[in-house]
Amino acid sequence: MESEKDYVILRKTITTLSTSFILAYLLAITGLVQQLTDGEELSYHTGNDMAGWFLIHLFYVGAVIAVYGNFVSVILDAIRKKWLPNMRWLFVFFHGILGLINGLFFQDTYLAYYGMAAAMLYACIDWWVERRIDREKSTKVLLIIPLILLLLSWSILEAISPSLPPFTKKDAIEFATSGEGTDIDLFPDKVGTWKGTFEGYHVQRSTRAKKLNKELYLVTFEENWTKGKRKGHYVMSYKVDRSSVSGYGGSGTTPPYYEKVLEQ
Repeated sequence: MESEKDYVILRKTITTLSTSFILAYLLAITGLVQQLTDGEELSYHTGNDMAGWFLIHLFYVGAVIAVYGNFVSVILDAIRKKWLPNMRWLFVFFHGILGLINGLFFQDTYLAYYGMAAAMLYACIDWWVERRIDREKSTKVLLIIPLILLLLSWSILEAISPSLPPFTKKDAIEFATSGEGTDIDLFPDKVGTWKGTFEGYHVQRSTRAKKLNKELYLVTFEENWTKGKRKGHYVMSYKVDRSSVSGYGGSGTTPPYYEKVLEQ
């Protein structure tokens, strides 16, 4: 009994993984084709986008197959083996009929037909896996081929994707100043200096950027203020690349008028 149980678990696991990978890949590719058909241009990292959609589809498709698909398949297998052992194709058809249920429940014709096709694909793969295991042959090809297709598609799509525009000093400063509700809001959002007064304080704020390497900049915000004999100096620095802003250091003390300025 235990060996039969292990046999079924192995078979259904291989079938679930293989079917989920194939369906998720097809959904990701057809979604991309549909975007291009609708006139949309390729994104800067189309391969990454495709891989992302593949993972999303894999999660949902895999969950449905693992729960509903395997439940239905185990029941149909038990019926077939007991009463109709030589009519495997009939049970592929029955898989398809039961695959219509999700679409009929949501009253979505496309989902119904897709569910039917997916269920029949599952049944065919399960049949093939059963024959391979019974003949003590490897089933790794069912997992390897979808992965090869995914990697190949990702590589090709990344290669033909348009190149990202250069990340400049201007871009780095815009990124660093894009947030809200911080001291940085008070500084120029481009290289330069602002001068003004506030409640008797003479204020000078400067923004500058220094290139550290190809797409990494050190963006510095510096403020000097005076009021009579009182004066102060305040500096904040950040390392900025295309995807992140991280604090690098600072010096001086926060000007005494900041709280009132930020309230305005």
